[in-house]
Amino acid sequence: MAKTRHKVLSRSQNSILLEPPLACSWRIPQAILSSIVVNDSIETVVKTKKLQVKILRRRNLLSRFEKVEKRIGANIDHLFLVVANFPPFNLMNYANMALKARSQNIPFTVLINKSDRSDTTESFQRKVEALIPYTFRDDDPDGKLQKGIQVSIYDEHLMSNLKSEIKKIANTCKGSEMSIFFIGQSGVGKSSIINALIPSAGQKTGLVSTRYKKGKHTTRHSRSFEFKLVEHYKQKIYLLDTPGIDSFGAEDLKKQEILKYFSEWDEISQKNFFCRFNNCQHMQEPNCGIRKFLESLEQDGDNFNHLTSRLKLWKTLVRDLNKKTLKNNQS
Repeated sequence: MAKTRHKVLSRSQNSILLEPPLACSWRIPQAILSSIVVNDSIETVVKTKKLQVKILRRRNLLSRFEKVEKRIGANIDHLFLVVANFPPFNLMNYANMALKARSQNIPFTVLINKSDRSDTTESFQRKVEALIPYTFRDDDPDGKLQKGIQVSIYDEHLMSNLKSEIKKIANTCKGSEMSIFFIGQSGVGKSSIINALIPSAGQKTGLVSTRYKKGKHTTRHSRSFEFKLVEHYKQKIYLLDTPGIDSFGAEDLKKQEILKYFSEWDEISQKNFFCRFNNCQHMQEPNCGIRKFLESLEQDGDNFNHLTSRLKLWKTLVRDLNKKTLKNNQS
């Protein structure tokens, strides 16, 4: 009774692609197929002429919630949030993605794609900065904070930088394999980046409608591809392309998730000023440590703009959460 462990490379409504593949004579029962998501690890065993399937314990699970849970993928080692200024950037959509990633302890990096376009404005980049938690650099006060990685499939230097980032991420993973998910709105170029990194992937790509300013859903379901970083590199690296997400539902959002996403608030308070109130919202409260620290940064343009963007996003998320809580209480 031999057990076989498989990796889920792709998962659509009625089909699944595994590595290693199942023998042709076997099919995964529909009852358990509906519970499997891309990048799951499953275990199969043939017992009394029946195929038994077990979903192995997940390290994490990324999902969005719009009345029902919609699962995106499991066992994610790193997330690339792919953004672009065209189609129009939706900050709240990406903030919900980042919130859920943080809640599942999934590290993420923002990829600013199509950075060679003339409409990649400073205003757009400032909005993107709001996604990235503010960090201190005590070891190197003059060091530049990571504000996202510029990417363009038409720029070899930028693509080389992306490969270097993937290698750096891979070096932090202890296992024999790692999985990086590319997620973002339709039309931001996730599939194009995958094709540039892995020419054999052959993922379909589509143009963005200039009339409606929206991307087309050319990627219908998530798909995993092995990425050969360098020859004889021992660790297996999987890059996963995902369908465009133009509305990342977060109806199940909890305040604890927002607090975890803005973990820098505690660090700022401890290193500089303590907020007077334990439940400080960093808005109008007297002696707020966050606002005092912000005042101290007024002469430091980059850090001031970054933290101002983060504080604005914080206020929007807290306001929306309070509205939702009030509505639920009234109903």
